[in-house]
Amino acid sequence: MQDNTFIFETHMYNVPTSTTRSFRVDTELAKVLDEESERMGVSVNALVNMILKRYSEFTRFLSKIDLVVINRELLKSLFDSYPDEDIYGLGVALGEIIPRDTILFWKKTLTFETIIEYIEKIICRYGFLGTYDETTQNDKKIIVLRHRLGQKGSQFLHGFLKSTLKNTLNLDSSFELTESSVKLQINN
Repeated sequence: MQDNTFIFETHMYNVPTSTTRSFRVDTELAKVLDEESERMGVSVNALVNMILKRYSEFTRFLSKIDLVVINRELLKSLFDSYPDEDIYGLGVALGEIIPRDTILFWKKTLTFETIIEYIEKIICRYGFLGTYDETTQNDKKIIVLRHRLGQKGSQFLHGFLKSTLKNTLNLDSSFELTESSVKLQINN
C-alpha cells in the first residue's frame, strides 16, 4: 500500500501568510486529486486549498442553513410552472426571510458587506445559480448576475434580491433584466 502524504500550504481569507500542513490521504483520493489538478491546470496544493476554502466558507454550513443541491433544469422547470404575475412575488416573499436568517447564522451580522458576500458566495459561487460580477461607479455598486434560469429566473432573482436589500438594510435598488442576467444598482 502506497503512502500518499500531501504537504501543502493553506491560504485562508486572502491573507498572504500560509501554514504548512501534512495529511495522509487514501490512494484513490490521491489519484482523483492528481487527475483533477491536471485537468484544471493547477497544482494539487492549489486544488486542495480551493476545496478547503469552499468547505470553510460554505459546505460546513449547508445543513445548518437548510440548503439542498438541486438540478438547474428542475429549478428552471419549477420557475416556469409559475404564472408570470406570481414569480416576482415568490422572489419577494422568499427574499424577506431566507437571506436575513442565512446571513445572521453564517456571518452573525447584517451589513452591506455581508449582504454582498451572500449574493456573491451563497447565490453565485457556491450556490451555482449564476456568475457574479461587480463594479463601483459614482458611489453606486453595480452587480450583474448571469444565469441559465430563463426569463422567469430573472424575474424571481429580481424579486428576491430587491426584497433582500430592502428587508435587511432598507436599501433601495434599481434593476435591469434580460433572459439570462440581472443587473442591480445600489447606492452606497
